[in-house]
Amino acid sequence: MGTFHLDLGDAQTEELDDVIQLLVDGAELDVDTFVASDHGSDAPRRGSLIIVRNDERNAAADRWVQAVEDLSTEQDVIIIAGDPASPEARRLHLTKAWAATSFHEDEDEDPEAIALAFQDITVK
Repeated sequence: MGTFHLDLGDAQTEELDDVIQLLVDGAELDVDTFVASDHGSDAPRRGSLIIVRNDERNAAADRWVQAVEDLSTEQDVIIIAGDPASPEARRLHLTKAWAATSFHEDEDEDPEAIALAFQDITVK
């Protein structure tokens, strides 16, 4: 499993515990395999995935969560696979994304998990 970060812009990131349950055009895909092997597509690829935040949360990410949970808005989201400072880190670009739902994966440990739906996904 790779390390993932939520790109918050202005050189700010928040490390994620995990990125799971990637669905692209109705097919469930392994996130690490998709990041390593995606060659793009000319047609939009709709889908969803779940990001799991850890306990060390960035205040900018808290504001981002509130914005993305506003179902009247869509925004582009970038998830960095690997070290955000590395020029070789791959980036998942989710186009016109919104939070489909937010929930707690485990009430005892309380990591916040957010299901994001998107209109298209690319890896750069």
